[in-house]
Amino acid sequence: MNTKLNSEDRRKIILDGYGNNEPLKDISAKIGCSLGSLKVAASKLGCTRTPKEAAEFRRGFHVPENKRQDYYRLMITGQYKARECALMLGLIKEQSGTK
Repeated sequence: MNTKLNSEDRRKIILDGYGNNEPLKDISAKIGCSLGSLKVAASKLGCTRTPKEAAEFRRGFHVPENKRQDYYRLMITGQYKARECALMLGLIKEQSGTK
């Protein structure tokens, strides 16, 4: 994007991007700024993700409160990966056809 965005267009792209759970790299590429600059702008707009929301976004699935303790116990003491823990706890179904 070679054209300079006005502040209203920039705000709209940031708010829409965070609202649609787009990766931050994609949002920053749309508005032509660095990740740090994007995070500051989003913070000023009040649309940042909480650490819990950010972790769920990275994992790709939600851990309910009633299974959270078991999930973390498997992660830490069992040293399983996040996806393996989710499969054991029934949070996601195993995808067929993947090896």
